This record gives sequence, structure tokens and C-alpha cells, in this order.
Amino acid sequence: MIRNKICVFDFETDGKNPKECSPVQLSAVMVDPFKLEIIDKSEFNIFLKPDKLVDIEVDNPYTDSDILEWHGKVKAISAEQVLSDWKQYPDQKQAWGQFVSYLDKYHLNGGRKSQFTAPIAAGYNILRFDMTIVNRLSVKYDNVNKEQETCLFHPRDKVDLMHVMFMWMSYVSEVKSLALDNMRDYLGIDKTNAHDAIKDVKDCADILIRFLRLHKELSKKIKFKDAFKN
Repeated sequence: MIRNKICVFDFETDGKNPKECSPVQLSAVMVDPFKLEIIDKSEFNIFLKPDKLVDIEVDNPYTDSDILEWHGKVKAISAEQVLSDWKQYPDQKQAWGQFVSYLDKYHLNGGRKSQFTAPIAAGYNILRFDMTIVNRLSVKYDNVNKEQETCLFHPRDKVDLMHVMFMWMSYVSEVKSLALDNMRDYLGIDKTNAHDAIKDVKDCADILIRFLRLHKELSKKIKFKDAFKN
């Protein structure tokens, strides 16, 4: 049933509220739904200048939060260097356009392109966070359907890996949190460079592929048909 390519993507942002924050990094990889592996040379990674640094009248508009310090800790650089880097990042519209072009390359082969040939959106906690940002930027740059929602991904199918982990890990006593870092620790995934978007999407793609393979094998062995008949 899965024919569309699966796009595992992730934003790094300048805030915690997906309704207001600006992306500063956007990364993605594509998963082949038949081979169940990352498509060769499908890595995408772009940096974006946040809205707060466009036509600003102050040198640092982030003095009311610790977001620069947080990013600095992740990258092992100073908060001042984080801010300096962000100021040099490409314009948001330009960077977003590159992501739109990237997704366009991975529609189903043959036939007329539509939302139903577009990649399936996937990632960790995307339904609460990343898809909110996608919809905002899609409205901003006119990448919407008649419902005024993003037209860049398949309109029905989305895979939130946090929900997958909820289904499998909720009854595992050793698991105390569904946070991605905790899942990395539990599954034995190296956390070096964690919270760099390209590292996060590769890890999430690997996790997704493992579970898709598991589901594929288990589905052959479980009798679903007529399971609710007495």
C-alpha cells in the first residue's frame, strides 16, 4: 500500500513555540518504501535566517530567552557565534524554495504530479511541532491547497515516530521518556551531534526503517482478517 517515498525531515528553530518561531536549519532524507532504505544522495540540509534578524534595529533580539546559549551548547560554540552565524544564513524565502524543489524531485514516477504523488511526511514529534511550521511557511510562500494547508506532502499519510514509539515502548518498564534523546540511549544510537537537524533525520530514518521492516515481517504472521468475528 505504501508507494510514495517517505521524507524524514526536521527543523532546528530559534524558539520553542511552533506557531511563532523561525527555522534556522532544515534537513531531510528520503526513504524508499520498497527497499526500506535511505535513498542514495537524498540528503538535504539548508540554513535559514530567522525572521527576527531581518531588518532589525537591535543587535541581539534574543535577550529575553536562552535560545542562543542552548544552540551554542549543542554546537560547542559561544552564543555570540551562534548569533553571528544566523545573521549570515540565506534568506528564508530562498532557502524554503530549495526545499520545495527538493520535494518536487521525489514525487511518484510517471503520470501527473499531485498531492497524492508527493512524499509522505515523517519525523519525530512532527504532528505537534514541525508540521505546524511547514503549514505556516506554506501559507507564507503560497504552497497551499484549497484548504489552505500545505500541498508539499501527501495530504493523508504522515508518520510521527513519537507515536510509533508510544505504541511499542509504553509498556517497557525501562523506558521513562519518549524524548528522542532518551530513545537514542535506549536503542544504542550514538548521540554525537544530536540536535543538528541532519543527524536527527538520519537517526529517525534509521529507526523508521527498522520498524517498517518489523511491521512488514509481523504482518505476514498475524491473522488480521476476521479477527473480530466470534
